[in-house]
Order: sequence, then C-alpha cells, then structure tokens
Amino acid sequence: MITKDIARLIHNCYTEIESGEKMIQELKERLNDKGELELKNTWGDSKVLELHIPYERGSYSIRRVPFHLALDVIKEHIANQKKELERLKEVCRVQLA
Repeated sequence: MITKDIARLIHNCYTEIESGEKMIQELKERLNDKGELELKNTWGDSKVLELHIPYERGSYSIRRVPFHLALDVIKEHIANQKKELERLKEVCRVQLA
C-alpha cells in the first residue's frame, strides 16, 4: 500500500505543476504588443513581479523582477516537480511490491 505521506507528496507535486503552468499562461496573457508585462491589481493599479524570501524575522524582497527571469524560475520549478514526481513513482512501485 502507498503511504499517506507519499500520496501527499504526489499531490503536492501535481498542485505545484498545475499552479506553475497556470502562472505561465496568465503571465503570457498579460504581455502587451511590445512584449512588456502589464500587471494590475483588483483596483487597476499597475504592479510588478516580486520575489520574496522568508526568514525567521520577516522576509527579503526585490521588486521589478524581469519577466524572463520569473518565467525561467517558474519553468525550472515545474521541471523539478516533474522530476520529483518520477522519483515518487518509483517509491510507489517499491511500496506496492
């Protein structure tokens, strides 16, 4: 039988892959004719891509992350999750044997 922990990890991988793919699609839809990213919040205010790194006393963040870098990070994250999913499939094979 597959353990609950492995099932949870598999679910998390699928969730991250789906979220990343949706983010890429959403970002591509926000590109204008010049290839510039146009992000707006609920009130129509312009927004920029940000990177946040949490730590025990708060977080670090940078703003105006270039679109191509954000896209590369998301794609790499998706690729890593797919690799992890393959590894977990092997774990499942062992657990089911």
